[in-house]
Amino acid sequence: MANPPARDMAIKKWKEFLLNPKYNFRYIVGDSGTCYVNNDYFADVIYRFSLRDSIENRFIKTIDYVAEDVSHSKEEKFQKIYDNHIQNKTAKYRLIKPLTILVTKDISACKRLKEDLIKFIADKERISKDAASNKVLIVTSANEHKDNIPKLKNVDDGDDPVEWITSVSMLSEGWDVQNVCQIVPHEERAFNSKLLIAQVLGRGLRIPPKYRGEQPVVTVFNHDKWSSSIKHLVNEVLEIEKRIYSYVIPKDRNYNFQIHNVDYKKSEEIVETPMVSEYKFSKGFISLSTEDQVQKIEEETIYERVITEKQREKKTLIEFKIYSAEEVAQIVHNRYKSWDMDEGTDYVQKYPFDKIFSIIKNSLRDKKNLINEEGRQKILKAFGVVKRKGSKSPRYKIEPENLFLINTSDINKNPLGIGALRRESSIFYDDYSLKNGEDDDKKVLKEIIEMFEDGELHSASLVKVGNVFNFKTPLNIVLASYKPERGFVKRLVNEENAKKIDAWIKSLDVGFYRVEYSWRKGEHPKQGSFNPDFFIKIGRDILVIEIKADADISNENRAKLRYAREHFNRINKLQSEYNYYFKFLSPTSYDLFFHALREGKYKAFKSKIEAELDEPERASL
Repeated sequence: MANPPARDMAIKKWKEFLLNPKYNFRYIVGDSGTCYVNNDYFADVIYRFSLRDSIENRFIKTIDYVAEDVSHSKEEKFQKIYDNHIQNKTAKYRLIKPLTILVTKDISACKRLKEDLIKFIADKERISKDAASNKVLIVTSANEHKDNIPKLKNVDDGDDPVEWITSVSMLSEGWDVQNVCQIVPHEERAFNSKLLIAQVLGRGLRIPPKYRGEQPVVTVFNHDKWSSSIKHLVNEVLEIEKRIYSYVIPKDRNYNFQIHNVDYKKSEEIVETPMVSEYKFSKGFISLSTEDQVQKIEEETIYERVITEKQREKKTLIEFKIYSAEEVAQIVHNRYKSWDMDEGTDYVQKYPFDKIFSIIKNSLRDKKNLINEEGRQKILKAFGVVKRKGSKSPRYKIEPENLFLINTSDINKNPLGIGALRRESSIFYDDYSLKNGEDDDKKVLKEIIEMFEDGELHSASLVKVGNVFNFKTPLNIVLASYKPERGFVKRLVNEENAKKIDAWIKSLDVGFYRVEYSWRKGEHPKQGSFNPDFFIKIGRDILVIEIKADADISNENRAKLRYAREHFNRINKLQSEYNYYFKFLSPTSYDLFFHALREGKYKAFKSKIEAELDEPERASL
């Protein structure tokens, strides 16, 4: 009952009992399997037997999760999940009836997923929807699903028909089943905090009695674009959750400084797009790819084992639904007839069946006249433009409204789990870190130093700055999350560079200094914001640095560069106290940048990645 929503009512009654002076309890000790509020570990834990300990002692299953995968559609993803399920059922765990749990962010998403899954199973196994429905159990806190919760007691039984469970990540009722062999977080929000990961994994880590003495694997089929954040979160859940914090401390020299920012007034204007022409097929064909006619393809998914980080490859034969060119032409023709009847148009006269069929045939690279679902959708979309008359869409205008100052002394605490030091993260520290930090953090830092000296951490996980006057930041320690950041900080504390700098600070990922931007992803406008990585003060100049990996060229990064330049140019016009220079940097340009910094030529410096981002935007797919 440690986490909402179950806590809200039950904990009040329980707390009343515990605090009742009638009983006068001297000590109150609780236990929980999910000692988190979102990403924060409970502050008053006196002993922890971690998931990592449990896995290493073979008390629970171990975990594989997706590191790399290409699934172009919901259908492909279902096929890979189904292939894992059947492999568990027929090859890996034949002594039990393996279960797959699919987890969503909320009840409405769970209901939609259940229907999609039933339809997929019915088609795949060539059974009725009723028969497929018997294999799927939906478990949520909704009243309509209340009767399903007692059924969980029987799902491990071999004669129970349920093989698939759809559930909500924050389900208030706790429940455990033993035969879970696959967990599918259906959206990122179902698996984006340590609390949710601990809860979701907790659903499937018990080892079935028939496999005691062995260590089965539960496969987590997450979207690969989440893999880096999931890897970080999962590994921190598995580690002993000690944390160290970065924050401002007093030093003999004051390295705090102020930074200008701007509040913007946003206003929305409506932009009208002119009527869409028939350009998509006016040349007598539609632009299709070879993939739009593929009937079967073997796709590879790479899974990574927690703790050991060993990877394995798994290939799945993906089968696509296939249509003939005649079928697709008939669908288009029927739509045109329907539109003509409803709206008095003359599409059928302009585009009779033979003309539609000819355009589709001319579009096919493989002359077998067969099209898969993706190709079919492209064709229907292309022919659909004849009905699109034009559109109105909102566009946001921003106007500077209020110039204000941020002081680096007000930056929030930034935490790092010790487990992250076993991977790419690093800590930079000096003698002040051990002298002026908070007691808990000084103690944890000493433990980290011992771990480093004992060879438990990688060689770059801990860097001591020998001369405190080269560590010109107000922070007690500086946390570098990945190699490009580490390389930049190493150069900042190099004596040759440090003597040219007055002060610097590493920003937070969220919440210290935000720059808003927008870009287009395909046909859709996107809004976003980012926090530049570093602020460096040199006299009256402030260099604002955004760090990227080499060759990280994207339309989104182009937008970040463009909007940040405009933002800091605007600040330069609104005040005269400081001059701001925004730079995109990647490791390949670090040495040239710091050479320019030492020479006082940093104002005009442009990195390789910034020059590439200045090139015209490419169309997003």
